[in-house]
Amino acid sequence: MKRNIVLVQPRIGDMDLFRDRPTPPLGLLCAAAKVSPEIEVRVVDQRTAPDWRGRLAAAVDPGTVAVGVTSLTGRMLRHALEAAREARRLGDAPVVWGGVHPSLLPGQTAAHELADFVVEGEGEESFAELVGRLASGARADGIPGVWSKGAGAAAARPRAKLAELDSLPPVRYGLVDMEDYIQTFRGQRMFFYQSSRGCPCRCAYCYNRVFNLGRWRALPPQRVVSELAELRRRHDFSLVYFLDDNFFIDMPRALKILSGLKELGLGSSLQGVDVETLARLSDAEFAFLESAGVERITIGVESGVDRVRRDVLRKEGDTRLVREQLARFRGTGIRVLCSFIVGLPSETYEEMRATVGLAMDLLLLGDNFRVPQIYNYTPYPGTELFARLESEGVPFPDRLEGWGDYEWDYAQPRPGQAALRDKLERMCFLSKFLDRKMDDFAAGGGLRSLYNLYRPLAAARLRHGLLRPLPERWFYDVLKRVVR
Repeated sequence: MKRNIVLVQPRIGDMDLFRDRPTPPLGLLCAAAKVSPEIEVRVVDQRTAPDWRGRLAAAVDPGTVAVGVTSLTGRMLRHALEAAREARRLGDAPVVWGGVHPSLLPGQTAAHELADFVVEGEGEESFAELVGRLASGARADGIPGVWSKGAGAAAARPRAKLAELDSLPPVRYGLVDMEDYIQTFRGQRMFFYQSSRGCPCRCAYCYNRVFNLGRWRALPPQRVVSELAELRRRHDFSLVYFLDDNFFIDMPRALKILSGLKELGLGSSLQGVDVETLARLSDAEFAFLESAGVERITIGVESGVDRVRRDVLRKEGDTRLVREQLARFRGTGIRVLCSFIVGLPSETYEEMRATVGLAMDLLLLGDNFRVPQIYNYTPYPGTELFARLESEGVPFPDRLEGWGDYEWDYAQPRPGQAALRDKLERMCFLSKFLDRKMDDFAAGGGLRSLYNLYRPLAAARLRHGLLRPLPERWFYDVLKRVVR
């Protein structure tokens, strides 16, 4: 029987709830990039397979040498644990954990009874080595970046070196049916792609400082353009969603990529952008963005208070710079998504209200501005802010199950502040309905109509602090269950 591995993509909370397709499991497709071609890779996605347990049972057989599970911090962990538990029931193949959360807490993850190995950080090299040894029956200890149980306790190895991206083979998109993941944005078929990893910024809240060690690495622009040309030939899309952590770190490279896409007739959506790099764009370069087909940009504003940006988040640039740079997008056809966080350490309720106010002011700049949600602060282990909270005595979970409650909709690191937590969660709920994001995606017409009808009421409630009563939360929870 052919040797194989089975990779499981868990559900991701509400992130894909109202889109026509989920995002592709790029973490798993990248992790499989260097696995020997003699070993078959089978992918089971809980989001595209309603009977995922049946799919997993069909995928796991006597030739399975490992079952891999990935997860972010938050609700996704609950679904990952379900998958690991089912894999245990189906056979004796070791369960290998990877992804962001297991990399942030590899020791705690490896100590869990549903984990045999943890691949810390980027997994292409370490995971391929682990799978090769498991397939050959060799000992699996001593692999850089791989944590194992050892004699019943988690044992670590030195972390594997970060890969230079141009040395890696292309992402193995062919392991899944990409038609399951091509979303529709403003009537265009959108394909997900990553051209760089990491970010050198020193933001105190971001997991990138731990996961990518603050190192930015990138594919050469000519490889990016040639790969996307070939992928477009296979999958027929007109828009590229760049999942880069910070797209404009190397400005000449970024502009070369956009120029190459323009020649191909491909538009783009840029996930990772900050106001400091935008400020380095000349007026001519800024105008080029729209002419090159940039449809959407996501910008991490995070706070509307200079003290919080500077002393808590460690972000460069003040709110004056934020307003100046965002004002450049007025009257353009580029959708501008701005992200915000409230509930940060030492942040007062008045400062949180100021952040809400800035978010709502930005939406008044034009119909092309978006605030998808004002997020409650979720502490990522290993970050500067996480260490600060630990030093202040804030308790954190000691098992994966507890981390499954750490979601943006909830205000966790506020022990003994039940009233403030309740306010934060109500603010977060109302902020989901501030913008016109439902008009951008091919979501159901009925859902879009309900959403847009509620938007003015949600905005009025949030701007004036009318957080109680809020029966809409109950209705929303019911709606989510129906949609699922």
